[in-house]
Amino acid sequence: MTQITIIVLCIVLAASHVGAYFMGRDASATAQRDQALAYAGEIVRRQGTVDALAADLEAERQKRIPKNRTITREVVRYVELPAARRCTLDPAWRLLHDAAATGEPADPARLAAADAAPVADAAALDTVAANYEQCRDALAQIAGWQHWWHTTQPPSPVAP
Repeated sequence: MTQITIIVLCIVLAASHVGAYFMGRDASATAQRDQALAYAGEIVRRQGTVDALAADLEAERQKRIPKNRTITREVVRYVELPAARRCTLDPAWRLLHDAAATGEPADPARLAAADAAPVADAAALDTVAANYEQCRDALAQIAGWQHWWHTTQPPSPVAP
């Protein structure tokens, strides 16, 4: 072989290695781009799911509003009853209610002393109705979070 043939072979060999390098780099870039597009598509899909869940939760909350108003209206109607059909609750009622609402046990010394003001029955009903309303709202939020969690999590792999 002549020197020119060897030089030409070296140039061809070098060119083929450079070409292979660029082709491999392009394939890697294409794979990364495809992976990024797939990830972006997944984000868009999940965001759509979350938006639908948020709309469902808001619709459920809107359904509860009339029910809450009805309950409040019934409490107001009770307040309008004649005085003979009304009562005042023992001061310990407020302490026991506060203990139940906070989850802390009632202080026996305060219960024995009854150092709270007596509670009008209408005020007690209003408080209890408001507490139940908040409880129903909290339960709906928790159910919504659970639904969101189950909806947005990828499926777990099936064990063989």
